[in-house]
Amino acid sequence: MIKIVSIMIALSVFVRPMPASAQSGTNDGGTVNIHMLDYCDPVSFNAVLGDGACVRDTTPGFITFDGFIAELTAEKSAGAWRFSPRFPRATDQDKLMISNPGGELHTFTKVKNFGGGFVAVLNQLTGLRRVAPECGTVVNGDIVPQPPGPDNLFIPAGGTAEHAASDETTRFQCCIHPWMRATVQVHD
Repeated sequence: MIKIVSIMIALSVFVRPMPASAQSGTNDGGTVNIHMLDYCDPVSFNAVLGDGACVRDTTPGFITFDGFIAELTAEKSAGAWRFSPRFPRATDQDKLMISNPGGELHTFTKVKNFGGGFVAVLNQLTGLRRVAPECGTVVNGDIVPQPPGPDNLFIPAGGTAEHAASDETTRFQCCIHPWMRATVQVHD
């Protein structure tokens, strides 16, 4: 648990969203919307992870930190933490508009293959043994997160970003919550 707190605190200081202009190329296509969802309870998440780890309106409901951990342990994922839609369709001329109406920081990271993220305890609870190299590298047994970049977008609660669609089917995942995945399918 201490490692989660340390990583989340470090990320809140280290990570700042990149402006949309730095995150996307220009194109003449349409927009494909992808939402990053979670139902974190600010009171219980912030008590464990530190102030600001969860900043959302709980009017539509919430899941406590203990409930989140229990679901991860039992199900190997937390269903309310997800990308929606999970299988969006796009052309190579489209732009992906990613929005985070949830309460936690998420990444939208292009990966060759889905894998674990950079929070070791979440990888353990979900049974993910191999860290996706686009998310982090293992150094002396610790996972070092990859820095933000054009294919590794860190999007805070309430934030948005753009990413250009590809001419081939592309996988994206959250490197914090690695069961959050989307496969953008290309069509003409």
